[in-house]
Amino acid sequence: MDELYLILATLAFLGGFVLAVVSLRSEKPRKRGLNISIAVVGLVFQSLFLHVRGDMHGRCPITNGAEVLVFVSWSIVILYLALGKAFRLSLLGVFSMPMVFLFQVVAILYLLVADPGPRPVAVLDPWLELHAAMSLLAYGAFGLAGVAGCMYFFQDRQLKSHRPGRLFYSMPPIRYLVDALVRLLFIGVVLMSVGIVAAFLMKTAPARGHLLISGAVWIVYLILLVTHLVKRLPPKPLSFSAVLAFAFALLTLSAL
Repeated sequence: MDELYLILATLAFLGGFVLAVVSLRSEKPRKRGLNISIAVVGLVFQSLFLHVRGDMHGRCPITNGAEVLVFVSWSIVILYLALGKAFRLSLLGVFSMPMVFLFQVVAILYLLVADPGPRPVAVLDPWLELHAAMSLLAYGAFGLAGVAGCMYFFQDRQLKSHRPGRLFYSMPPIRYLVDALVRLLFIGVVLMSVGIVAAFLMKTAPARGHLLISGAVWIVYLILLVTHLVKRLPPKPLSFSAVLAFAFALLTLSAL
């Protein structure tokens, strides 16, 4: 049943992916309510998948690569739904759904080929659960910051073409986009900080390599955030840095 929930969630985001492609190519006005509805449906099935896997393991369902990808995808969607309107970025969902879809396709293939099954623990460590959950929620915020960076490049390209399509006129002003990107970086750094502090409170100390990788991701984003706050980076290098930093963060997922 868990795989069925994941497939249904992925199909929902496939609908979002198709909607994004149609919007980009046909340049027709999009329906905002439809984007949110698709995201909510996908979130429900994601949550059901994680609930079933959590019951199976008796702990937070992030015991293998597939579950980690789904948890990061869930974080991206829930943060978009919670913050998209507040940050005036309704289009953030359209641009993030292709990434969520791809993450979950990889997760489905992983589970079909090499699902390790239940992995319960003898004693549950709440600090370990907090460390893992906060770290992956931070990845969700960093992912949305990367998507916001991609939105900037799309908007910049449309502007320089001197023939912007209809989708361009639906996008937020660059100032809103940059403000949202910085806020997402801040949220991600705060969540990652909580996760790292929780790691030092665990009953069993985490592996040195794990801690070093988590710390490296945290330092990269902290440097980016502080550099922007001090020097006020222009939108283009800030957006490029957010995309590049998330690419680096993704490379570290397998080691977490």
